[in-house]
Amino acid sequence: MDAFFASVEQVLDPALKGKPLIIGGGPGDARGVVSTASYEARKFGVHSAMPLSQAHRLCPHGIYMRGHYEAYEVASDKVMEILLEVSPLVECVSIDEAYVDITGSIKLFGGEDAIAHLIKRRIREETQLPCTVAIGSNRLVAKVGSDAAKPDGYLNIPAGGEREFLRPLEVRRLPGVGALGDIDLPILLNVFGQAAYSLQRAAQGIATSEVETESIPKSVGRETTFDHDLLDWDYVERVLIHLVERASYALREKQMEARCVTLKVRYADFKTHTFSKTLPEPTCVDSDIIEALQALLPKAKERRARIRLIGVSLSSLIYNQHQMHLFDRKEYERWQKVFESVDQIRDKQGFESLGLARTMKKKE
Repeated sequence: MDAFFASVEQVLDPALKGKPLIIGGGPGDARGVVSTASYEARKFGVHSAMPLSQAHRLCPHGIYMRGHYEAYEVASDKVMEILLEVSPLVECVSIDEAYVDITGSIKLFGGEDAIAHLIKRRIREETQLPCTVAIGSNRLVAKVGSDAAKPDGYLNIPAGGEREFLRPLEVRRLPGVGALGDIDLPILLNVFGQAAYSLQRAAQGIATSEVETESIPKSVGRETTFDHDLLDWDYVERVLIHLVERASYALREKQMEARCVTLKVRYADFKTHTFSKTLPEPTCVDSDIIEALQALLPKAKERRARIRLIGVSLSSLIYNQHQMHLFDRKEYERWQKVFESVDQIRDKQGFESLGLARTMKKKE
């Protein structure tokens, strides 16, 4: 998808079309980073992962928004549904990117070009969003091809033409590899050791990785950067619990449970510390995760410094097997039912329609 978050916002509000739009923070936010920038903003040098303070300097006249993540998820789900109509072999690698193995669909849909144009047309009709499609003999070539064809483009790299396509590209276009395809292997071995073999193969467009339809995410997390550095741990904890609500909601959406809870704290001097706790049983229940974080907070408070960023990460994920705990079974079962009802209401009314009482006064 092209400038996905910004494109969704432009669909929600057509008045934003053609304007430099930066998603990641409000007009007065100078902290945090850019999530997505429209192509109009990219002309001024703004790009994702750039500090908002730098984006403001490069594009002071831009439109800055925090964004509507729920709307992005709805659009992403619709795109994935369209891709699944083309092939059952779809690997969603992020909210705005996927690989599709079309080997078994080429004859059915009338060829590679026909499949690409069908996908672009259906996505435009169903979501009003632009996208870029590239076809290659493997995931690596298709990925580089899609980057080269953006925005709203299409590129088909024919089998056997991978090396010719990749050779003239700048180093940055092929992460970690660049123009290594033409260098003699002994020279590469002397510099990179055994990694030289895989580096040169990638530079020549040779890859064997397949589309994985059942890829398991490594973690689910949420974090936020405060408008100014804080010493008020009561307020920080309320924000942290709100982040837990969002992370555990996302975990339940994926029908997964987490075994490891990690607290992330970035202090005013930009030093970042993480504190982790392994749970006795995997869970997707807010109260279990909050309890684990409360055990970690005293470690974070030992350093008497102002807080710039707070976050939570849930990892060691497994798919929910609906196995109840051996102990406190009734309590765990009760909480699961509570959050099933809460999630149903949030799905209909929006995430902020319900929340834990402790987070209701999280705003200063």
